[in-house]
Amino acid sequence: MMELYQFGDSPCCMKVRMVMAEKGLDREIKTVASYKFAHYQPDYQALNPYSLVPTLVHDGRVVIQSSNIGEYLDEMFPDPSLQPRDPFEKSKMREWMKEEEEFLFPLIVTLSFNTMMKLRAEGYGIEQLQEWSLLHPDQESAQDYLSRVTSPVDTEGLARAEKKFRWHMERLEKQLTESGGPWICGRVFSLADICLAGIMDRIEYLDRDWLFDGLLRVEAWV
Repeated sequence: MMELYQFGDSPCCMKVRMVMAEKGLDREIKTVASYKFAHYQPDYQALNPYSLVPTLVHDGRVVIQSSNIGEYLDEMFPDPSLQPRDPFEKSKMREWMKEEEEFLFPLIVTLSFNTMMKLRAEGYGIEQLQEWSLLHPDQESAQDYLSRVTSPVDTEGLARAEKKFRWHMERLEKQLTESGGPWICGRVFSLADICLAGIMDRIEYLDRDWLFDGLLRVEAWV
């Protein structure tokens, strides 16, 4: 029995769904209504004390952190393998998985809160968001969230995030050149590709795919 607690527009959840799809795994999807702060409620926190998605429950055992879930599934269900056998290529896979977690994902958060997340105030209305925010156990964090989704766009912060993201895309272009492609680790489609796929999906959704314009190998990889 495999249950995946997630919500649809999360790049972190997308990477786990992609691993499951590659391996043809049956699972039950448990949707977590993040806009209602459902991931901060006691029943979910009993599974994931960090109040993050996704969370995997496999045969009653809980696995958290999206990249960790991906590696767990790849080792539990090794066919097809999503890791290179060559130690150097595997090190590159882990390097890019870490780059996604530590650098690209935080940039996506900045880009998202200055674009798509603003639509929540328009779509639900500020009164509804305020009502849902009362469900958050940490009201300081709840008010910070409300401020970010209702305040004017931080144009300077947005520009800085775009510039930094482009720098990482130039690094990816170099990696794809050195590996020979078509994937990040050469001929092996790996967890590194899956981790970055969710990031690129969000970039395209935000109409910022111009951030890899002219990077021919990145464009081909996407």
